[in-house]
Amino acid sequence: MAIQSARGAPGTAAGRRPLTLGGRTKRILGRDWPAAYLFILPLVLLLFGLIGYPLFYALRLSFYNVLGVRNMGFVGLGNYQRLWADSSFREAVLHTVQFAVISVFIKYWVGLSAALLLHRLKRFRAVLTALVLLPWIIPEVVAALIWRGLYNTTYGGLNQTAQALGLLQPGQAIDWLGNYNLALPAMIVVNVWKGIPFFTIILLAGLKSIDATLYDAAAVDGANGWQRFLNITLPGLRYVTIVACLLSLIFTLNAFGLIYLITGGGPGGATRIFSILAYELAFGQNRPSLGIAVTMALVPVLIVMILILGRYMRGEANRSSGGDDGRLAQFAERIHWSLIWPFALAAIGLLLRAFAGLHITLVAMLLAPLAILALRYVIDGIERLFSALGGMLTRSITAGQARREGPLRRVTKWIGGIGASVALGALVIFELYPFYFMIITAFKQEAQVRTGRSIFWPQPFTLEHFNHMLTQTLFPRWFLNSLQVAIVSCVLSVLIGALGAYALTRLKWRGAGFMSTMILFVYLMPSIMVVIPLYRIFTSLGQINKLSALMIAYPSFGLPFACWLLMGYYRSIPEELEEAAMIDGANHFQAFFRIILPLTLPALMTVGLFAITGAFNEFVIANIMINSENLRTLPVGLSTIIIGDIFPFGQLSAAAIMTAIPVTILYMFAQRFMVEGLTAGSVKG
Repeated sequence: MAIQSARGAPGTAAGRRPLTLGGRTKRILGRDWPAAYLFILPLVLLLFGLIGYPLFYALRLSFYNVLGVRNMGFVGLGNYQRLWADSSFREAVLHTVQFAVISVFIKYWVGLSAALLLHRLKRFRAVLTALVLLPWIIPEVVAALIWRGLYNTTYGGLNQTAQALGLLQPGQAIDWLGNYNLALPAMIVVNVWKGIPFFTIILLAGLKSIDATLYDAAAVDGANGWQRFLNITLPGLRYVTIVACLLSLIFTLNAFGLIYLITGGGPGGATRIFSILAYELAFGQNRPSLGIAVTMALVPVLIVMILILGRYMRGEANRSSGGDDGRLAQFAERIHWSLIWPFALAAIGLLLRAFAGLHITLVAMLLAPLAILALRYVIDGIERLFSALGGMLTRSITAGQARREGPLRRVTKWIGGIGASVALGALVIFELYPFYFMIITAFKQEAQVRTGRSIFWPQPFTLEHFNHMLTQTLFPRWFLNSLQVAIVSCVLSVLIGALGAYALTRLKWRGAGFMSTMILFVYLMPSIMVVIPLYRIFTSLGQINKLSALMIAYPSFGLPFACWLLMGYYRSIPEELEEAAMIDGANHFQAFFRIILPLTLPALMTVGLFAITGAFNEFVIANIMINSENLRTLPVGLSTIIIGDIFPFGQLSAAAIMTAIPVTILYMFAQRFMVEGLTAGSVKG
């Protein structure tokens, strides 16, 4: 017995002590779980309390028939069946697909061209980049006011410019927003104008991350510019392209503010997309359950795109962390896929049932998985075909150039440089044209605006519109309200996002991969779907008509982006710095605040800029939550100046200038930090 006691209990190794409670807990939850939970707690409370819970609340509400504040009882899938049988909903589906696909296609190729042109510049790159970025950084309400003025049939700058250039006869005008066939293309132009800078800055950051020695080596081997583009640039931008296109597609599908402020979904429903229809049903007709059902119909498509996007945005992070987190994330994805198929098949079934017979519907639902699999092989085949054609074209160009070396090559290079300058100039003119008309209209007298006299220049200059907005309206109060909300939102987004991203990237704890996936899901769900239950929640908490509601809600929608950007940036910081601090006796909080946080200034600046821009852009939440005129934010306040068809061009142009100037100055000073933050953060897999 003595010998047995000395050697330890049966089944234990000699000399090994049994695990303590803390040791067993760390073995189950991860080595750094206590610190990780403290770091991630503010993010979880804010994000899942104000977005996650409302999402589940919205899903539940879609299975009931709710009229105003009265719940008429459980109806199951009745709301969804009613929608698919409604011609206005099917029309909204078609308009949403057209709007999103065409816009993203144009934005990508124009944005890629702009990024390539800016990347090759040696001088004036910073100035031209700032000019190209202007449409993206200005508040959404400013963009809406600019384009609504440009598209005006009688006094709009677009028709006046066309008349001055001889494209239209004097007195002839095009009704851009009143014509059913022209309204949606007009809104696509606005979305492209506003979205090109997003692709430009993301792809420009991606170009900066490509090793320049690859181009030098290819040039030494005799590769021309086209070959370097095909074999170095495009493969180097593969990750950035996928992420940017998927993000832009999701954002475009969820678009609301620009269309609502410019057309309101008209004329005759020509620009009524998913979000507009949901808003009309929920707040115009007081049928929130039916409005939520509209947004839920889009969820299966968004989930598929989010899964693909999450796989690319995580890159090798989960696999490099190894073990439990990777398996947990994979398990979560399998769960998501198992949930997607029933919703997807149900959506396909309801759609076909509305257009076809029952037998065709059943056959189509059974063959849907095979059709999707076949589509994948078709896309792969098209990609191989284009690669083969590109190779043939490259070989033919190379063979032709081998016979035409010397002066002809220099002339070709010179012509190419002129062409690039002309293309960049055309892009800058397209991006700045609306701003030019906004500026000159702000300094024109009202009589000059109405008569169309001296279209391209104020005669005489006047400050009456600025004086009116500053003294006769509540513009200063609206600006201060937006500024307060923007500052608080910025501080919360930066602080909570930095803490949460650190826990997800640098600390070892079970569930980090799953949490990262969930954050992406929460971020990319339609905001209009969350707004409906969020309004009910804030009403029950007594926070309606208070700026504090916006200060809490705005960071919730910006935190996921902040986390993903900072996660990418944290991965670029060597872990040896923290390890050295820990050896010297620092804990995780000291290592974070003293070592890591000072090194993330570019990424923190980028997050802050996005938070401020988002606070100045946001319209729908402020429009629903705030009723008092004194508490309105700028987007809501400026929208109230437009009464019916009465559009005070000069006053709104002056307001747009005063709104855009502070944000523009901020971006101009912080542009370098933003590009650096995106380069080291979001564009790295």
